[in-house]
Parts: sequence; structure tokens; C-alpha cells
Amino acid sequence: MRNKAKVRDHVSTFGKDIKKATTKKFGINNSLIMRAVDGDERALKEIGDMGKTGERLVTAMPLIRDNLKNYIEGITSYNTALAEVYKSGGKGAIAIDKAGGELALENTRYNNLIEEYKTSLFAKLESENQRHDDAMDVIELQAWVDTQMATVNAKASLESITNKPFLAQMKADEDYENKKIKHLLENGSDSDLSLIPRKEFSTNPLVKLWNNIRDIFN
Repeated sequence: MRNKAKVRDHVSTFGKDIKKATTKKFGINNSLIMRAVDGDERALKEIGDMGKTGERLVTAMPLIRDNLKNYIEGITSYNTALAEVYKSGGKGAIAIDKAGGELALENTRYNNLIEEYKTSLFAKLESENQRHDDAMDVIELQAWVDTQMATVNAKASLESITNKPFLAQMKADEDYENKKIKHLLENGSDSDLSLIPRKEFSTNPLVKLWNNIRDIFN
């Protein structure tokens, strides 16, 4: 039998905004409550389900909250760390590529400098060898010329020495002829040419020796 007693609401009018907020946020209103009070099965089931849901939420939500919070923080930490790792990796990769490029450039510069040094060295060695060959040619030519000149000078000196008796003989012959003419002019038929001494340089044994020496060098 339905209860005829009337349940009066004396407070809702003092909290109209709160009442509206409760209805909007939780789906709870005076109509639902009164229907349940009056024994409406549908309302009772709805409120019962709400209670079970609330109880389950009270029990589970702290764990759900902690787990989801940990999950969120973990995912955040993972991705933040991953981003930092890749940022560091990117910087490191750039530094490595830059270092590798600079090393490759330095290696190329090193090889070029070595090649330039070798080329320059070989050119200098070739130039030095050519200078040495030219210097040796000049020295040898100078030595040959000096030798030839020394030989000519020695021969000329030798000839000058060996010619002295002949030159002296020519002078002696000239002096003899002059003295002979003077003697004949002064003494006439009384002249005696044996009284005029005559020098014989060309028949001297020393002259013969010099002639033999001259023949050796001629």
C-alpha cells in the first residue's frame, strides 16, 4: 500500500544554485530521491547502481589514480629522456660529422703538403745535380784550359831558354862580321882574321843538349 504521508523539502529553496549544480554534475535531484522514497523500483535500482558505482570508484580510483599518474609520469619521463637522448645524439652526431670532416680535410691537406714537399724536393735535387754537373764541367774545362796554358807557357819558356844560344850566336856572328870589316878596313893587306875571336854557341855541347830537349817537346 502506498504511503500517503507527504515528505516536505524545506531546504532546497535555500540552495537553488547548489541543487542545480548537483543535478547537472551528478544526475541527482528531488524527483529521483522522492521516487525512491516512494518505492519506485526503477529509481531504487538507479540509486543502487549509483551507490555501487560510487563504492567501486571510491575503492578503485585511488589505485587507478596512482597507476595512471605513474603511467603518465613514466611516459612523460620516458619521452622527455628520449628527447634529451636524441637531442644529445643529434649534437653528438653533428660534432662527430664535423670532426670527421675536419679530419678528412686535414688528411687531404697533409697528403697534398707531402706531395708538394716531395715534388719540391725532387725539383731541388734535380736542380742541385744539374748545378753540380755544370760546376764539374766548368772545373774540368778550367783545369784543361789551365793545363793547356801551363803546357804552352812551359813550352814557350823552354823554347825561350833553348833559343838563347842561337840568339847569342846570331849576335856573336853579327859582332864578328862588324869587327872583321873594321879590322880589314884598318889593316888592309896586313889583316889577320885569326886575331879576331869568334864565339861558337851553336856548336857548344850544352846547346846540343838543349836541342835534344826541344826535340822531345816538339
